[in-house]
This record gives sequence, C-alpha cells and structure tokens, in this order.
Amino acid sequence: MTKAPAGAAGLLRLHFPYWAGGMAAIVIVAGIYLTWAGHAAWDVIETWGTPTCSWPVQVRGTASPARAGLVRCYLRALAAGDTAGLMAVAADIPPVRITRADFRYAADARTGPATATLTPNPNDDTSYRVTITYANGVTDNASMMNMIAMGGSSGWRMNIGTDINPGPAVPPTTSSP
Repeated sequence: MTKAPAGAAGLLRLHFPYWAGGMAAIVIVAGIYLTWAGHAAWDVIETWGTPTCSWPVQVRGTASPARAGLVRCYLRALAAGDTAGLMAVAADIPPVRITRADFRYAADARTGPATATLTPNPNDDTSYRVTITYANGVTDNASMMNMIAMGGSSGWRMNIGTDINPGPAVPPTTSSP
C-alpha cells in the first residue's frame, strides 16, 4: 500500500466554513430587497407631483402608476361632479377653468367601472392619448401630458378645461382707400 504525501491529506479535508453559507444567504436576500426597494423608490419618484386616487377602472396600455392614478382621479372627480377635483388633475399651464362642457361624461362615469387605454405619443414622450370606455359603452377621447413639456415641474395632468386667457384676439384688417 502506498502512503499519500502529507500535503495531499490536508487537501482532501477542506471544509467549507459554516459562516460563508450564511453570508451568501444574507447577500442574496439583501440583493432581492434592494431590487424591490429600487422599484418602489422609482414608483414614488415617478408619481411625485401627480395626483393619484383610488377608483375602479381597468387600465390598459403603457401606464405607469402615476398615469393610472391620474386617470382614476379624473374619473372620480368626473363621477362626483367635483370641480375642484377636476382642477387638481387639469393641466394648468396656461391657467384653465372647468366649465359645464368638462362634465359631459359625468353620467357615463357613474355607470360603473370604466376601461382606460393609454397610448404614448410616438413623437413626444411627455404626451399620452387616453381612450376611456365607460361601462355603458360610451367612449371619451382625452389626453394627458407631463407638465415638464410646458416648463413646469414634473407631474402628469389631464388636458381638460378652458383657457382663462386664450390670448389676444386678432384685430380685423382694414383696407385703406
């Protein structure tokens, strides 16, 4: 029988330290937590400055939590006939006022859960088309935009309301004799 060299016997009895397995588990759990926390933080950053509400609506398309929440606030204010609620979701650069025309789908919003389809503008990443189909089948075509596009702070708003100062009227042209 041949005898193994003294150095070889030590190689055969290498043991994985018990604490290394525990450290590996901690690193994996920490990585998962940080990934989740990063997504949660991004959701908070993206919804910062955008009103979000709870209202029954099925949202389709490429909707972030901020954009979906804005549609929910719009529908809730519309169904309640809440002028202040509509002002909170309205794009206010330039300043707007809410009129009776903005409530034309209020009765439809009260019929039940709606479906909102959000479609990004292929030419402008600060603009989305919003197609709302109410429970009674009536369709409303609206839009929303990030207020950065108008020089404001980041926050999504619905393009509703009537401009308070639509601008100077063009004077009639006069012909000289």
